[in-house]
Amino acid sequence: MPRLLTLILLLALPGASTLGADLFERTAARHELQPELLRAIAKVESNLYPWAVNINWESFRPESPYQAVRLIRKVRQNPWLLRVDYANGSNRLFFPSGPAAQKALAGLRRRAVLMGIEPPHQWEIRKLDVRSVDIGLMQINWKFHGEHFESMEELFDPATNLDYAVRFLGQLLKQHGDLETAVAHYHSSTLHFQEIYLKNFRAVYEQQ
Repeated sequence: MPRLLTLILLLALPGASTLGADLFERTAARHELQPELLRAIAKVESNLYPWAVNINWESFRPESPYQAVRLIRKVRQNPWLLRVDYANGSNRLFFPSGPAAQKALAGLRRRAVLMGIEPPHQWEIRKLDVRSVDIGLMQINWKFHGEHFESMEELFDPATNLDYAVRFLGQLLKQHGDLETAVAHYHSSTLHFQEIYLKNFRAVYEQQ
């Protein structure tokens, strides 16, 4: 099947996961690694969800790869995040500028007073670094790895995402010579984040 047609069909899929039962086994065998290792990393990274998106520490679970791509494009056009927290939940809204987000927050608070409902008890406004987008099953960061792909849509193919992640992990294993060090650097080059990640990884890996 031509590559473009494959991507079109993939983006049209509903929210159900397309992870094949043997995806980790096949990929691990191809690269001479343990499938449990790959599954553990995927569990920590995306909770095994192939459409997962993380934009500058904001995590999302779109229902399909099509919705995931739309979300990323929307946030790129509206990078200012307004997060409003209520007693029973929170909401995330996106705006093209900081003043627009401030105006929306003021409107929400006025409306709550007029309607006699609880106003947001906490809020946050910040500009997201839309270059830093972690994509798909293994949360491949587009800022650092996007040059290896023709489009962002490719990374919502779980097999493509996993295969690239394993090749990158293999490079780290050769560079550092130690599995845990390679896994830590897969996630981050910052020691503090590495320590937190390894703690989560070990707990998941031991259960595989």
